[in-house]
Amino acid sequence: MNVTPSFFRLLQVPPQLGRHFTDAEGELGSEKKVVLSYGLWHSVFAGDAGAIGRDIRLDGQPFTIVGVMPRGFTFVDDDVMLWRPLAFTPQQKSDDERHSNSWRNIGRLKPGADVRQAQQQIDALNARNLDRFPKYKQVLLNARFHTSVVRLQDDLVRDVKPSLYLLWGGALFVLLIGCVNVANLVLVRTSARLRELVTRVALGASRWRIARQLVTESMVLTAVGAGAGLLVGFAALRLLAALNIQDLPRGHEIRIDGAVGAYTVAIVAAIGIILGLIPVVSLSGVNLAAVLSEQGRGGTSGRRAQLLRRGFVVAQVAFAFVLLNGAGLLFASFRSVLAVDPGLVADHVLTASVVLPQVRYKDDPSLVQFTAETLRHLRILPGVTAAGATDTIPFGDRHSDSVILAEGYQMKPGESLISPDQVVVSPGFFEAIGAKLIRGRFFDQRDGADGPKAVIVDEKLAHRFWPDRDPIGRRMYRPTDINNLLAISDKTVFLTVVGVIHDIKLRNLVERNGEVGAYYYPFDQNVRRGLTFAVRTSAGDPAALTRSLRTIINEMDRELPLFNVRMMSELVNRSLMTHRSPMLLSVIFGVVALFLSAVGMYGVLAYLVTQRTKEIGIRLALGSSAAAVFRLMLREGVWLMVGGFVLGAGGAMALGRSLESQLFGVQARDPIVLLLATLTLALVGLAASALPARRAATRIDPVIALAE
Repeated sequence: MNVTPSFFRLLQVPPQLGRHFTDAEGELGSEKKVVLSYGLWHSVFAGDAGAIGRDIRLDGQPFTIVGVMPRGFTFVDDDVMLWRPLAFTPQQKSDDERHSNSWRNIGRLKPGADVRQAQQQIDALNARNLDRFPKYKQVLLNARFHTSVVRLQDDLVRDVKPSLYLLWGGALFVLLIGCVNVANLVLVRTSARLRELVTRVALGASRWRIARQLVTESMVLTAVGAGAGLLVGFAALRLLAALNIQDLPRGHEIRIDGAVGAYTVAIVAAIGIILGLIPVVSLSGVNLAAVLSEQGRGGTSGRRAQLLRRGFVVAQVAFAFVLLNGAGLLFASFRSVLAVDPGLVADHVLTASVVLPQVRYKDDPSLVQFTAETLRHLRILPGVTAAGATDTIPFGDRHSDSVILAEGYQMKPGESLISPDQVVVSPGFFEAIGAKLIRGRFFDQRDGADGPKAVIVDEKLAHRFWPDRDPIGRRMYRPTDINNLLAISDKTVFLTVVGVIHDIKLRNLVERNGEVGAYYYPFDQNVRRGLTFAVRTSAGDPAALTRSLRTIINEMDRELPLFNVRMMSELVNRSLMTHRSPMLLSVIFGVVALFLSAVGMYGVLAYLVTQRTKEIGIRLALGSSAAAVFRLMLREGVWLMVGGFVLGAGGAMALGRSLESQLFGVQARDPIVLLLATLTLALVGLAASALPARRAATRIDPVIALAE
């Protein structure tokens, strides 16, 4: 990472060894310094303090090591292993370069200052610059140029924060459903132990003593459950690695550590105390004499306890309904994302990157020769059907856009310039990624350095400039006169459209490429130092070509590292992380919630059957049929489900609205998803209700029931 000397002072992180950059090292001629990461220092120098002052070669040039950052230090990109001073050239500092947007800017607020104040200062600075450079003013106004000041943390987690809150909420709902289930079991157990507990009170035990006993029992049970949960958590983290959670901000730090353990202990303690106090509260108001005078194995549960158990089941159904609806929305959204045409065929494509250093590749011909020779060797490998190179691999990390116009195109009053994605590709690249040609041709040998300037556009850009005409043979150009963007002068370089391709998703499947499309230059006419090769194989695993690719690069240049070796399908999958991970985890939460709700409903109805055994025996003795008893008990479960649906409907609607930013191709109140969630929960609930209802109808003997 290239940084200004003020970078480390701003972050206020002292080095492990040595020092940071000085302001003088941000000037040309003094910038050959480097600060190493802790990991690189250990892997290359084995943690030797004598590394300070030694030289290492970067891009073929010597750089002096001046410092080592402490263990765990990262900024934005976890892959960065060293930092170099950013030294601007006089041209980069000139007013002519004020259109450049290739830099990231960060700042630290003064004590007591806030983002709003910083925004006001930046707005004032922009206003002064508009007046200082009037030739840019109208262009910037038309483009609605502005600066947004945001907190660094908010910027880093912007794409994943909603998903993390969603998953945290899903886990909380599952925990609540589990707690409600256990609370129901505690009430049942208390009812069965009612005579025992009342006897203890009658013999002189205080309610505080009874409460301590019940809370202790509850704490032991929850502690055992928490221990099992932590073991499951260790295993689950390994499974989550398959979802690329390490790509989240600081994702490599996600682990079960002391903080997680303390959090678990706190939650367990709270749950244990609450569950232990539930039976204590249920004992309040109990008539001791009435309980002790009852005959049989246990006392009556009481109307209040029965209502509480039913209320718990209703709450379970409501929670499960909310989770199932959310999981359904995310699943439907993910299906819509997968249905998007990426504009390429990712299967059987291997990608790998290189950066050609200027010290060994001083001019464009040397860059062109290296690229052509590498591609020639790749294309003769067994099983390779196509190979090409680009400066912007689809679904990768690097993207660039730039203004371009079409000859004869008339801008409407107040219309802003468009800045489509610009990509440089070699002949064979489109064939390697399986791009779809709509009109014209792909780049070939006719588009060499000495050939006519050529360009390929995608359908979106072609439709904007030539909605009713054939784009092939039309000319495009980049503005050269800031005062008259449409002006054509002797400096204007025209590009002839030789092909139109189907839109390629360059960033991710749901990204719209700025709504204006993309255009593609031939590599020989727009040489780049940073290249990514794409190699397509006819069959088998393209990863098997990795060794051959490294061998070819090594033979071309022994000092040139090959990095970011990935399958194209892997790049596509990584772009789906923000959609796939929440979807999978929410589906898991929904299934667990469904199971727990079914268990809870079954448990309550089974207990009610036990409590109403004598009543059912009387009904059967008086001539009621088994079918009538079955319907009677099943109706109990149906009413509990209806109550849960009514209670959960509002929560499902609220969750849908909160998910709107996460959804693609599906509405937050999609009726089909809502119907499927309702039917799924209803079927499971009916099955859970039918089992105790069937037991009541077929397994209760009236004679035995009346004799109890």
